[in-house]
Amino acid sequence: MRENGELMDNNDQYDTGNYIRDKRPWFGPKQFGWGYGPRTWQGYLVTAILVLYVILMSTLTKGHMPGMLFAIIPAIAVPFIIMAIQRR
Repeated sequence: MRENGELMDNNDQYDTGNYIRDKRPWFGPKQFGWGYGPRTWQGYLVTAILVLYVILMSTLTKGHMPGMLFAIIPAIAVPFIIMAIQRR
């Protein structure tokens, strides 16, 4: 069966994948002050997960330095990784 000159069938095998993707950055510059803040729900989710992770790690390690490194390093590294990905 042809429609508009194209072969039409109900097979998903020929899906071209032309989907609309939200290309908005998760984080952007703040309107007041300096730094970056979340702009989308994904940005707010990442921020909440990082805050909960740091709280959990600081509670579990009771503030002792060797254990706190496991909380500090990802909390610093994840925002830089996201920033590097967004700049591609």
